[in-house]
Amino acid sequence: MIGIDSTICIYCKNHGFSKEHVAPFSLGGNCTIKCVCKDCNGKLSSVDQSLAENSPVALSKVGMTPTAAFGTQLGTIATMRDQRGFDLGVRIGNQMTVEVRPQIFLRGNQLSISCPDRQGIQKLVRYIDDQIRKGSLADVHQRITPDTIAPRFMMHRSDAAVVDAASSEEASKLLAVIEKNWPDVKTTLEKPDAGEVVKQATPSVLIKMVMKPNEEYRGVAKIALETTALLLGPEFVLRDTLDPIREYILGDVRLPVIDGDTPDQLAIDARFVERVPTENSFDFTDQHGVILFHEPQHGLAALVVLYGMHHYKVRLAPPMDRSSWVRHYEFSYTKDGHRELSELDFARRALERFPHLLKIDPGIATKMLEALKGETR
Repeated sequence: MIGIDSTICIYCKNHGFSKEHVAPFSLGGNCTIKCVCKDCNGKLSSVDQSLAENSPVALSKVGMTPTAAFGTQLGTIATMRDQRGFDLGVRIGNQMTVEVRPQIFLRGNQLSISCPDRQGIQKLVRYIDDQIRKGSLADVHQRITPDTIAPRFMMHRSDAAVVDAASSEEASKLLAVIEKNWPDVKTTLEKPDAGEVVKQATPSVLIKMVMKPNEEYRGVAKIALETTALLLGPEFVLRDTLDPIREYILGDVRLPVIDGDTPDQLAIDARFVERVPTENSFDFTDQHGVILFHEPQHGLAALVVLYGMHHYKVRLAPPMDRSSWVRHYEFSYTKDGHRELSELDFARRALERFPHLLKIDPGIATKMLEALKGETR
C-alpha cells in the first residue's frame, strides 16, 4: 500500500478514511490509498463495478487475465445453445474459458437438468436443499428477459443462484415446480447417471451485455482523480478547482438533450471524459496506466489506459498556474505491482511506441532511442 493517507476524504471532504484501490481491485489493481471515507468508498463501488462489467473493459478483463493471476469472470448473461434447443447458462472466465453452470430448465411441466459434472450436481442439490429448508427458494433473484425461450434456474456461484425467464410469472412457476417435485428430482439427481453432462469442444457463446457509458466514464474519472492524489497528495486534490470533477464522480451526471431526429444517439455526459481514438492513443503501457499532465493553456488532465487498449482523456481542472509538467504511473492488471515511471523510462517507451504522435521522424526516433539506451549503460 502506498503511504497516501489523510483524515479528510478526497470526495466528500469530511473526516474519515478507508483502504481504496486506485485501479479497481476487480481489474487486477493492488495499489491502495487511504484518503477516501468508508461511506464514499461504499457508494462508489458500483462505479467500479460498472466499469468492470458494463463496458468494453469487461471483455478485456476476462480475455487478458491469466488463470494463474486470480479468478475472474464476466458478470453478464452468456448462453450456449445445445442440441435440444436449450440456451445453457455459461460462465466466461479467465482467458475466455467457457464453463456450463449447474441448471434446471422447465418446458411445460417437465424439468430438465444440465450440469458440467457430478460436482456441479452436488452443488445444485446442496443449494436447493438449503433454500427449501430456509423457506427462501421463492426469493431467488430473477432476471426477466422477454426473449428467454425456457425458464432456467442456474447456479452462478456455489452459494448463489439466479432464475432467467421471459416473465416473473414463468420464473415463479419454475421455482414452484422445483419445490413441489424436489424429493423426486433429488432422488433422480443422486443417481450416478443423473443429469445431462454438457461438453462442447468449440462452443458458440452469445453474450448479452448492458452497457453503461456514463458509469464507465465516472469510473475512469475516479481512477484519474485518485492517481492525482497518489502522485500529488490528498491536499492537492482537495482544492476547490477540482470540485466539478469530484461532484461528477459522486453522481452529478448531466445528460444532454437528444435531438428527436436522431433517436439512436446516446445521452452521455462528456464534460470530463472522452475516448481517445486508436490512431491518437499514447500507447505507453500494456497494463493499466495514467499520464497526468498540466499545461497553462489547457489545465490539468489525464490520459487513462486500461489493459493497454482502452484509452480515455480526462479533464480534471482548469489551469492552476503557468507551469507545464507531466507524471506517469503504471498499474499491473494481475495484482503484482505498480510504480511511477521515470522521465527516462517514459521517453524510451514514447520513442519506441508512438514517435508519430510526437511528430518525430522514425529514423531520428531510432537515433534518439539509441542515445537514451547509451545513457543507461
